[in-house]
Amino acid sequence: MDCFYFVPETVKPPTSRLRPHHNEQLEAQLALSCQSKEAAYRIRYEAYNSYGFVAQRENGIFSDAYDERSNCQTTLVFKHGVAVATIRIASYEPERSDTDYHCVQAMEIFEPEINSALNRIRFDGRSPRAVEIGKLARLPGYTRDLDVLFALFRTVGYLILDRDVDVVFNAVRAHHMPMYRRFGFQQLEAPRQYPGLTFQTGLMACFRTSYDQARNDLPFLRGINTNDAAYHGLIAGERVSIFGAAPAAVSAAPQPESSDRPSQMPDALRNCA
Repeated sequence: MDCFYFVPETVKPPTSRLRPHHNEQLEAQLALSCQSKEAAYRIRYEAYNSYGFVAQRENGIFSDAYDERSNCQTTLVFKHGVAVATIRIASYEPERSDTDYHCVQAMEIFEPEINSALNRIRFDGRSPRAVEIGKLARLPGYTRDLDVLFALFRTVGYLILDRDVDVVFNAVRAHHMPMYRRFGFQQLEAPRQYPGLTFQTGLMACFRTSYDQARNDLPFLRGINTNDAAYHGLIAGERVSIFGAAPAAVSAAPQPESSDRPSQMPDALRNCA
């Protein structure tokens, strides 16, 4: 399954501010190169380790086998040109010939519940498509930065549109569930211990029938569509201004925040082109 993916400090449900203050400062890009993937995994590690969710690691990297699967994509969010946050999206499409698409990490602890939810929305002629969002992490200095959080969710919104999915799953710690309910999710299962980490997560889902309401109610999702420049640039692997401006020029791949770089490439990155 996906590890619980939210690692900032406790976040109250945003009710007074649901749009970023400084759109022009926020960019997003798929982590496609070894260097950008390493930057994302370092952000994850710093975030998870700062709360004691993972033990100290000499290489400063937090990644797993799911990161190498073809159905998973990791993105980076930048503020003032600095990579400060990351999130991962994993596709579930049981009809695909590529078996990587036949499971997501959340199925490690919630497989019956996920299958039950999918069985409720079966269509004539095809099985439902789903994604799991996970591995949301912000550098410790940005844990209270709502602009960065909104940019992460808007980036996920574009990726969900690209996959045309019927349901979005995530695994959420109990004190973050009110925020996700505000975003259109519903709880499907009570929290259980997350394998290999120091917290419990419950299963939440947002179904296609709630998408339009979420786009109308949440300013940070408003206006997203598959015809705008941000969508096309993001899917093409460019770094884009995520809140609607024309894609920014593609800049150099992000450098990891830590200067304590390992002398050898971590195992999770050796197969990157």
